[in-house]
Amino acid sequence: MSKYSHNSNYIYYENTGIPISKLNIRSQSVLEAEERKLLVEGYEYFHKNLSESTTFDESYFKKLHRITFGKLYTFAGKYRTINISKGYSTFCQVRFLEQTSKEIFNKLAAENYLKDFGSRTKEDFAKRISFFMCELIALHPFFELNGRTTRLFFNMTTTYNGYEYIDYQDTLKIESGENLFIKASVDCMTGNDDTMYGIIHSGLKKYA
Repeated sequence: MSKYSHNSNYIYYENTGIPISKLNIRSQSVLEAEERKLLVEGYEYFHKNLSESTTFDESYFKKLHRITFGKLYTFAGKYRTINISKGYSTFCQVRFLEQTSKEIFNKLAAENYLKDFGSRTKEDFAKRISFFMCELIALHPFFELNGRTTRLFFNMTTTYNGYEYIDYQDTLKIESGENLFIKASVDCMTGNDDTMYGIIHSGLKKYA
């Protein structure tokens, strides 16, 4: 079953949580392998094309999703049109999604899309990333692949500022039945970005 609660059958194969793909993949494991391959290619593409003129705005965010996963999904790069929830967390309702997205990216624009942190403290950078990370997690604008797209988005901002990709390796592992990144994401839904800040701060490292 899908990791999300939803009310649509046209995104998923009937009675499954497997999204309908252009490749008609019905196996969860095969689909996940294809998503991982495309994500690697996405990182390579966007890293290669990163420049002074790159603007980390809403269009760029959608472009990350569209170009990275467009070979697989027709909904790539498009905001969802149904309400979704996970566990006790309900993500931004569709009727507010476009407006809320604009508000988030207007806030980013007011901070020059986090492009001025190359010479500022790691703590300041981690605070702003964790704040906006939580904003986009609560927005959850795509049908699928929100977390990976959001991490890709902020890894491009860290690269721009002279940092390596954020190291999430330990936090994405499941230990004692708990995934720390998922816990941080749930905390985000309550307006608490402290756990996410700890993850970002720990995982940030300047290029040597």
